[in-house]
Amino acid sequence: MEAECRDTGGVWEALRPLCAQMMSVPQEAVVPQARLVADLGADSLDITELEAASEELFGVTLRGTDKSAVATVGDVAELIVRLRAGTPGAHSTLAR
Repeated sequence: MEAECRDTGGVWEALRPLCAQMMSVPQEAVVPQARLVADLGADSLDITELEAASEELFGVTLRGTDKSAVATVGDVAELIVRLRAGTPGAHSTLAR
């Protein structure tokens, strides 16, 4: 977990409380390996709100074509880091 958090830098620090707020769970439950739907109980509205809030907070667009590529909080953080770095092929949407 520590390596994942270092790799995502400040993204993780901002994403963790955002996910906790959106999913109405304690921050302690928001760990990189936590699955948005299965572990944190996110529904489609939570996912949509998380996408919108992340886009605003991080200045990226999370919408794309592959709806199954991102399932965990760590996946979201890594995707945001890639998008901010301009990595080709980084576009995806959060798992529904």
